[in-house]
Amino acid sequence: MTFQDPINEVPTAPVEDTTGIQQTSATHHSLQQGTTRRQFLGTAAKSALALTGASSLGALASACGTSSSGGKSQVTLVWYREGNPNEIALAKKITDKFMAQNPDIKIVIQTGNGANHLQKLNTELAGSSPPDLSMMWELDYGSYARKGVFADLHQFIKNDSEFQNKVFSQEYKPVLDMFTWDGKLYVLPEQVTDTVLFYNKDHVKEAGLQMPTSWDDSSWTWDKFLSYAQKLTQTSGGRVTRYGYAEMWWWGLTACNVFAAANGGNWFENPVNPPANSSNLTDPKIASAIQWYADLTNVHHVAAPSKSLTAQAGYQLFMSGKVSMGVVGHWFYGAFAGASGLNFDIAPIPIGPNGGSFSRTNTGGTGIAISSKTKYPEQAWRFAKYWGGVEATTMRNIWLPPLQNIGYSNAYKQSNAAMQHANLFLDVLKSGNTHSLPISPAWATFSVPWNTVTTDIWDGKKTTSQSLAALDQTINQDIQKFG
Repeated sequence: MTFQDPINEVPTAPVEDTTGIQQTSATHHSLQQGTTRRQFLGTAAKSALALTGASSLGALASACGTSSSGGKSQVTLVWYREGNPNEIALAKKITDKFMAQNPDIKIVIQTGNGANHLQKLNTELAGSSPPDLSMMWELDYGSYARKGVFADLHQFIKNDSEFQNKVFSQEYKPVLDMFTWDGKLYVLPEQVTDTVLFYNKDHVKEAGLQMPTSWDDSSWTWDKFLSYAQKLTQTSGGRVTRYGYAEMWWWGLTACNVFAAANGGNWFENPVNPPANSSNLTDPKIASAIQWYADLTNVHHVAAPSKSLTAQAGYQLFMSGKVSMGVVGHWFYGAFAGASGLNFDIAPIPIGPNGGSFSRTNTGGTGIAISSKTKYPEQAWRFAKYWGGVEATTMRNIWLPPLQNIGYSNAYKQSNAAMQHANLFLDVLKSGNTHSLPISPAWATFSVPWNTVTTDIWDGKKTTSQSLAALDQTINQDIQKFG
């Protein structure tokens, strides 16, 4: 899911705002209006804001957490969201259904400006009038949780046996762990964003290749993947006319958090609120994965170089048939399914030499959080659990569902009918073989040198042996300073 206008993809250093919260980055996903998740993952680092003197919007201040007029028992809850028009319209449709079932609660959807991710929320926090409910992203929530902005959802869940039995029991543990900070669950998942290998079925068939269909296919190795990419790459007159592979979202994260995970490596052993001195890029399992991924471009010439992705991004080349494979998440499904002439499916990430008998990948996601200062916590919980529950999750069929009983249902299969093996998104979550993105208030700072160094490795300007030790030191220093 996601939204808004394209943003510079290179993150910049953060500025501390008056809320005391350092903004990190957003998980935004849809292709509408030309954005990519990789762009938005870099935005928070770019758009951390100075909010000196900021105050809440007058209309919001009058609505948030107040009883409605006319002497009725209805209360009004303000819900902060970001989204493209279709996503906001879907949220309104689901909200209307909730309000019809709960006439004592009125939900006011307040939309933020994605080009200035979370700026409006930060303004409201600085003005001491936070919304009752907020959409929240995996890379952002920790800074707010650390400052006490959100309520611990366990206080509601422990007293709600129906929710425990029907919803909480169906959540994927890796996703709940991702949204748990210092033992407290601050975000109830609304969608998941793990990554897989998309491929062009027609290209694969023409090359006489057979793609794997399970995460525990130990024959799906890096060497086999490379041989496939070589067979899928086409040349004419000494020029590449079709690449076997292209980067589709963010090269550094694909290298450090996807292929490294498939090689048994964890950038951070504890990726949620990682302690100082825990950045682990020099681990041979990770360093070799990063170098191997760069070698696909610079040594084997089967992956599109960064300079060839300036006019058209990797996902666009895939959609036009000029690339055969690429790693990305479910957020591209709608665009791929709507691309004329594109016949595609998904496969697991190939297993590295240290990966063992099964593959792994990364995971991310978004969800809903409740303000710790809402005047109506009971009503806020009623809506939050509805939004994260079975009915609303089923209605949000454009997203990857966070509930197992919805994911393994005919409704999910029907809404993802263009993929024969759509279950691969779910199977890896169910197995627990996923690794979270690094969730740290310091991300806004250390993502800058990290992005620079990993891009230099991709471009063949540096090797991992030349650069990762110093990069680990920089990252650990930033974690020590910013938490």
